[in-house]
Amino acid sequence: MQRKTARIISQPQLDPMPWRISLPVTKRQSSKELHRLSTSSKTADHILRAPKCDKYQFISNFTHRRLTDPRELEALLKEKGIDNVTFCLPLWEQTDLSSGAHFMPLALFDDCEYDTFDPDVVGFWRNMEVIAITTPYTRWRSYTVINHDPCTNQWEVSERDSTTSYLIPRLQLYFPFEDPKKFAERIGTAVKARNTAENAIRFRFLCKHITSNGCFAPGRTLEQSILRRAGDEIYGVFKNLYEDYHIGLAVGQHLRTDGSVAIKQPSFSHSLRPPKDVPVDELKWERIVHLLDRFRRRTLLCDTNVFHALRLVNQECEMVRKLPMFVVASDKPIPLEEYEKLNLTQTSKTMKYLQNTWIERTTMHLHRLLSRIGNGHFNIGVGRWEIYNVMKLKRLIEQVLYRMQDALRDLLLDSTAAYVHYLVNDCSAVLAIEGEDYSWDGNLIDSPFEPQRPAVFYLLLEMGPDMPYYSTDPDTFPETLRHILDDILRACHFIHTIEPSLMQSLIFAENLYLSSVGLLDCAIVKQREALLEYYHKALLPLQAYAARYAAYRELFFTNVKEFVEQIKNADKSSSEIKEDIAFQIRMRENLEHTVPLCIVIGPFWINVQPLREALIRKRQELTAALLKMLTEKLRIKTADVITCYNAINERMCEKPVSIEHIYDIRAYMEEVPELVVRLEDRMRGILYEYEILEGFLHNLPDADFQQKWNALAYPRSVLKQMVSVKEFHESEVDRFRKQQFADEAAFTASIEDINAYISKFTTLYDVSKVSEMSVEVRRLWKTVQELIDQGHIMNRRQELFEMAPISLNNLYELRSNFSAYRELWTVAADYLKLEETWIGNPLASVDLDGVRRGLQQTHDSLKDLLPLFRDQPQLLAVVEHFIQVVEAFRPNLDIMELLKCPYLEAIHWGQLAKEIGVKGKLSVDVGFDVFLEHGFRDHLETVRRVVVKAEQLRLEQEARWAEEERIRQIEEAYRRARAERRQNRTEI
Repeated sequence: MQRKTARIISQPQLDPMPWRISLPVTKRQSSKELHRLSTSSKTADHILRAPKCDKYQFISNFTHRRLTDPRELEALLKEKGIDNVTFCLPLWEQTDLSSGAHFMPLALFDDCEYDTFDPDVVGFWRNMEVIAITTPYTRWRSYTVINHDPCTNQWEVSERDSTTSYLIPRLQLYFPFEDPKKFAERIGTAVKARNTAENAIRFRFLCKHITSNGCFAPGRTLEQSILRRAGDEIYGVFKNLYEDYHIGLAVGQHLRTDGSVAIKQPSFSHSLRPPKDVPVDELKWERIVHLLDRFRRRTLLCDTNVFHALRLVNQECEMVRKLPMFVVASDKPIPLEEYEKLNLTQTSKTMKYLQNTWIERTTMHLHRLLSRIGNGHFNIGVGRWEIYNVMKLKRLIEQVLYRMQDALRDLLLDSTAAYVHYLVNDCSAVLAIEGEDYSWDGNLIDSPFEPQRPAVFYLLLEMGPDMPYYSTDPDTFPETLRHILDDILRACHFIHTIEPSLMQSLIFAENLYLSSVGLLDCAIVKQREALLEYYHKALLPLQAYAARYAAYRELFFTNVKEFVEQIKNADKSSSEIKEDIAFQIRMRENLEHTVPLCIVIGPFWINVQPLREALIRKRQELTAALLKMLTEKLRIKTADVITCYNAINERMCEKPVSIEHIYDIRAYMEEVPELVVRLEDRMRGILYEYEILEGFLHNLPDADFQQKWNALAYPRSVLKQMVSVKEFHESEVDRFRKQQFADEAAFTASIEDINAYISKFTTLYDVSKVSEMSVEVRRLWKTVQELIDQGHIMNRRQELFEMAPISLNNLYELRSNFSAYRELWTVAADYLKLEETWIGNPLASVDLDGVRRGLQQTHDSLKDLLPLFRDQPQLLAVVEHFIQVVEAFRPNLDIMELLKCPYLEAIHWGQLAKEIGVKGKLSVDVGFDVFLEHGFRDHLETVRRVVVKAEQLRLEQEARWAEEERIRQIEEAYRRARAERRQNRTEI
């Protein structure tokens, strides 16, 4: 064990991919250096020894972690997700790549780096008890290791006290000195590698068999460019590669997937005080004129068109204030999704009016009226900003802007108030809820949350696999209603001003919008909080009400067929089934009185009718199923009674074929009255069960009704049939007595004929006709046995007819005398058939142990026959002849055992053929008759010499392989150490 451990530790790490080809030693490596490494391996073992790998599978002290019970190993593999089916391959020849079945053997992906055990060097594994799994991969069992094939890494195992052996790969064999966790990781690594490889093959297969129809071909420009530069042949290769690449990409993608406006107040710089030297009247008039002029310069309403323009603007603003922004009225409760769609439609129409129609109509009114004024302070065609900034037109547009913003604000505030007023339908009980742990304690019909105004939203209560749920998730209501409100407020911030469309000679920025109501406006915040508070509290009783229906989940998902099967498996009596039916009826009536059609909880109108009808319908189905089951149960019981009556009639009415048959029927008929009484008692109990169905007003099918009354009328018909049968039997007894006399005469003649034939046949002793003699002997023996059986039958009939019995002594004596003769020819024929199979079949398929057993058994059987034929010299010679035939075959065993040596190769067979003088190719697949024809029995020593030489060559070859492996390991360790030293120098 110490030598084995050292070898395992010093073994280099293997390539995890066993199909890689290892590179040979480079020529630059010095042969002297290799010689020095090989000669100083003992002193430098601690330097050349490779470190333990994470995949190290061998454990030196395996008494701590070893597994000896196959069930423990199977449990460990199941924890790793490895099932016994993992080792299976499909039985069919061609694998369907579109299926998930494995089509590559698991042993192909075995990571040999785990296996640090070399069976060619250390042989303590032989006859060791291991755990393995063999065909048909049902479970892990204990086996004994017999042999190992180093070429294929196949291990031969067999069960204890069994001659059957199995060849299995290394992955299906666990030694007790291995780490079970590493062994499981080894199998798991192979499974992952196989899955990766099979997935890649399936992907290549899928890409290869996809018909692209030119969809992935290169474009016309690229095609012409390549054809112009490289030609048709190069373009054909490029096109195939290009299509394959893009088909792969398409398949992979398919598998991974689907501002503010500043206003300046005008300032007056001129004094209104008149000069002191001007007269008072003149001063008054001039002052009035001056003030009038100043007024005309300052006021906007200096022209009739301006007045009318502002009037029309005010009309448009009033129309805006009356626009419907939200849906605030409905004839009946509607689902949240439908309300959201209606709101979206209404909002879209209103926003379209605000962003387009309102601006266009206001601009049109101003343009139409201001254009009549012409040049001056209201010239809408001004093209310079410094002039526009001091014009009355700018102040007028600012006035219009303020009016429009005021109208927009009024619209939003009024619409928001109406929106919240419509949704919050004033249920004081909802607002009075405190805490999050509300539970519905009352009945399911009366709601303590009836609002003052009609409910807004429609909900359908449904039953889910885990718990009841609503058609719309209640948790979405607060956020959805808030988003509807906030989205409108955001959209109203993007209504353009009228300046760009009215003053087309000037250039304005694109982001000039009317100032709207903000999301954090005090009024909006108050309305939003009121809305969210109401709906957050309304969700508590809504969810608590749905939770009450969890008690009906089991009923809702009850499978009627499974329910009936459970009742049948429970084997309940009819009275118990009656109680179950009554219980289902009571529960159905309870549902009708305790579950409502609908209920209102705050803003929600809940439709419970579909769920209520489904629960009631399920109770009705269970009731009907129980009634049907009871009907079928009674039908089966009644049919069984009728079957018993029919069996009685059939048994009595059988046509007798012998006198024994008549006596059997008569014996049975004596028991018929008692059987009829018992069947009548059974039918009375069944009638009581029929009354249960009548109590539930269940109508029987016509066939069941007819069957019931037929069963009640059967006793009378059976007793009437008995009288007719007795009269028929009297006539049949006379007919069978006459037949007995004729059978007795024929039986006596048959005995005389067979006695004479056997006496003549036993004088034959031709050994060349063994096969014919054995067939005839077996036929005669069967005939004698049949005559003896027939004699017993006739004697029983003689007793029934009260006649004297027939003597069978001569038949017994004939069978005793003929038994030895039969044994001789059957043993001889069987041995000759075995000898033909041993000689004619290929030598590889011949079981030497079976040959030895067959020879010994035949020899012993023939020896036992010698004393029986001492008075018959001819037959005694036949026995001795076959004993000599058996003894003559025994020397063939030695030559057969030598020729079945597993170490004989083609070169050894050729040497045998040359030395013995055989012209032809010999092998273990040739029949033994070929070897006998060429006189191999006379060259036993030559064959033994060649076999011994083959065994010696095999031992030398194995030693040479072990030495080459040791040298290769030393060289690999040296190369790895040199690479590490170079890497260390590079890092420095």
